[in-house]
Amino acid sequence: MDEIENPFLLTLRLPVKNSSILLVILIAVHIICLFLPWMTALSINLKIILMCFLGISFCFYCYKYRFCRSNQRVLELILGSEDNWQVKMNDDLVKPAELGHSLFIHPWLTIINLKYENNRETFIFTPETLDEAQFRRLRVRLRFKENK
Repeated sequence: MDEIENPFLLTLRLPVKNSSILLVILIAVHIICLFLPWMTALSINLKIILMCFLGISFCFYCYKYRFCRSNQRVLELILGSEDNWQVKMNDDLVKPAELGHSLFIHPWLTIINLKYENNRETFIFTPETLDEAQFRRLRVRLRFKENK
């Protein structure tokens, strides 16, 4: 079957964006976890230590997902017609990548692990980060790849 006949075999260019849904979930979970130790019978020192760890964790995730703008940041994932992966970096370099061993494919969430050079990175796609046609094509291609 030609690429012209099957639109699912065309090259997919997937922009890597931050999901506001995941950010809201992350903030809500951190806030809930900040209040949970105060409802237990733990010592005050342990409660303060737990709050410090949660605060550091929250700052790390905010920095990583919202404020990180380095040259080594991935801007776009490219899935070729032969199921070959590439990552386009912030400095316009395109590096070959390979799919990791674990995938999660669901109509509302797709998680992809990619290995490129010495890096392993997890990419999370929700319906809000891609348009509907791209998200559907990505899920179908990954399902076929998973079943092979």
